[in-house]
Amino acid sequence: IYGHISRQRPDAMLGLFDFPNANVTSEERVTTNVPLQRLFLLNSDFILQYAQRLAARIADAVPNDEPGRIRFAYQLLFQRPPTEKELGTGINYIEGGRRWPLYAQALLGTNEFLYVD
Repeated sequence: IYGHISRQRPDAMLGLFDFPNANVTSEERVTTNVPLQRLFLLNSDFILQYAQRLAARIADAVPNDEPGRIRFAYQLLFQRPPTEKELGTGINYIEGGRRWPLYAQALLGTNEFLYVD
């Protein structure tokens, strides 16, 4: 897959995620995690919009079953079932009065989602 990259004006969002210098060749991207990435994932309207869409998709697929919704979310995002600890944490988070879009945002911000091998 090819994409157009401007060497004079690199994309600001890609810069948050340590996009390599377009003037230098690189055979492999180095995995990094910097504070700007986390701040972007917490405060970005882009991420919030997709978290709301993800929460709606989960609710449509598995109505009225919080553990089932969490299992579906993990299968959808990570291609695996949640561990017992992850399931318990998710249930506690949702039952603690937090909304699904915030939980979906947290899942989208995990290293496992961002850096899939």
